[in-house]
Amino acid sequence: MKQGIIVVNHGTSDFEARHNTIEEFVLSIGDRFEDADIASAYTDGEVRKKLREISGEKIQNLKATVLSMKERGVTHLSVVTTDIIEDDTHKKIREEVSSLAGLFRDVKITKPLLSDVKDVGLVARAFYSAFNDTVGDDHMVVVACDDRTIYENQEMDFLMGEVFDKPLESLENSLREFMKKSYVASVGGKRRLYKVIKEINAIEDGKRKRIVLIPFEFIAGTQVENEVSRKLPELIDRLKEEEYDVEVVFKGIGEYDAFQRLYLKHLYDER
Repeated sequence: MKQGIIVVNHGTSDFEARHNTIEEFVLSIGDRFEDADIASAYTDGEVRKKLREISGEKIQNLKATVLSMKERGVTHLSVVTTDIIEDDTHKKIREEVSSLAGLFRDVKITKPLLSDVKDVGLVARAFYSAFNDTVGDDHMVVVACDDRTIYENQEMDFLMGEVFDKPLESLENSLREFMKKSYVASVGGKRRLYKVIKEINAIEDGKRKRIVLIPFEFIAGTQVENEVSRKLPELIDRLKEEEYDVEVVFKGIGEYDAFQRLYLKHLYDER
């Protein structure tokens, strides 16, 4: 038996953010699975192209990484996704890996960070551990890419387990058990950030409200190529122009041990 582990992420050309998240996570996996062949794959072709142009680095896509594992003699493959919820991105990863599963004796694919009710409680606790000191008694808004899962627009397929609908709504409720002034918003979908900020400031307490924004992405930053990272700076500028007291912790959750441990737990759960 030879174990292979692939960490799949959207990817980024921001070397500092990449080091603090993807590379650190790969090292953490290596510390626990010393005999495993471990690699990372980027799903975004534009990011891979940019890295080739900047540094000459050739990072493979998921299919090429899976085939490389086979060539190196891997017999048992685990694919670790850094996705947050069960969305179209995660579905494509599952389908691509499943199409190549016959190359190995065994293939496992980890679930997204929020896959069931138990996950919600663990993620809420991780937010408290990572950000309670920063937020204090003020308001916290966790900003996701979108509040829609694939369950809202199509039937589940045979690759899915139990359906877990409205994971971000469940997370908001669970967060408030730890940090009462918590909200979950998104840059797309129904629960948009601007709407949530207006709701917070409509609260009749006569006080100026400090709001801490936290990107709900494994990797995030002003130079990171994902939707939250692209749109959040513009939204923040707009809010500040309207004299809202907002600040952002512009780091991905993958930079925090509390969240890396949850992704590792999903890896262990699939073994």
